[in-house]
Order: sequence, then structure tokens, then C-alpha cells
Amino acid sequence: MNASIQGVVTFLQDNDSLIKQLMETAESANTDIEQLADQVDHARDEAQLLVDQLGTVAFAVGKQDETKVRQKALLEAVAALRKKFETYKNDPLRRGIYAAEISNLYLQLANTFNNETVAQIVPFEADEIATYKDLLTKAILDAESRKKRAAVIKAAAQISRLALGVASKLAVA
Repeated sequence: MNASIQGVVTFLQDNDSLIKQLMETAESANTDIEQLADQVDHARDEAQLLVDQLGTVAFAVGKQDETKVRQKALLEAVAALRKKFETYKNDPLRRGIYAAEISNLYLQLANTFNNETVAQIVPFEADEIATYKDLLTKAILDAESRKKRAAVIKAAAQISRLALGVASKLAVA
């Protein structure tokens, strides 16, 4: 994983796209669920690499305060819309609108990355790292739960919560 806020945000964006695919997959589509579960497992492995780097690897973060403020605001907006997206799982029109808004926010966030980044160690406290490790533990899919759409969505959501938390901290560092 790219050790920068951009790398974490890209990972978050990819995982949110995975959640969207999961939520749009029919309950009876076992093959699709299995393939998406494999993608969740891969995302979990990537998240494990991220958690293992917290506090030890230099992450590239914006050095201008206004850039950090903008990134933090955009990440907070993504978090709020993700909650709405998950809440309205039976309303495809609203979910489509929220997904489009989230994509737009990711585009705006991508536009905040420029050459004005510096390598810096961002301090993560032991309790923060423990929280992220707990989210990873909750994202494990056993053989039985891999067949259940809701379990796969929940695992992917745990990974997104982890990535969003890390990205938010990097945005204000």
C-alpha cells in the first residue's frame, strides 16, 4: 500500500466501491458473493499492511493547513454519506444518488493531492491501533459467513471504517 494519505484514500475508495457492489448483488447470487468475499479478503490483507505500518512508516501528508482542512472536511462528508448509503439499503434511487455524491467527493479529494506533501511520521496511539486491529478482526470471513451477503458487506464496512479513520487522522496531521 502506498504510504500516503492518497494511498489510504484510494484504498478507501476501492473498498467503498466493493461495498456498493455487494449491496447491489442479489441475495441468491452465491457465485458473485464468493467472488466479492475474495475481494474483501484481499482488502483485509491490504488493511492489515496499513495497520502494521501505523506509527512506524513515514506517510506523505499535506503540509499546507488549508489543504489538510479541505481533506478532513471531504473525508467527513464521505463518512456521513456512507452512513446514509448503508441506511437506505432498500432504496436504490437514494443509494444511487449517495454513490454519485461519494464519487464526486473522492474526485475532489484526489484533486487535493499535489506535490506539496512531505514525508512525516504521524503518531497513532496504542488505543487507536487497537481499535483498527479490532475492526480487522471483525472483518474476518469464515467459510460459512462467506456465503452470506450481509456478512460480507459487514466485513467490507469494517475495513472502510478503518481506512476512513486512518485517512482522517492523516488529513489533520
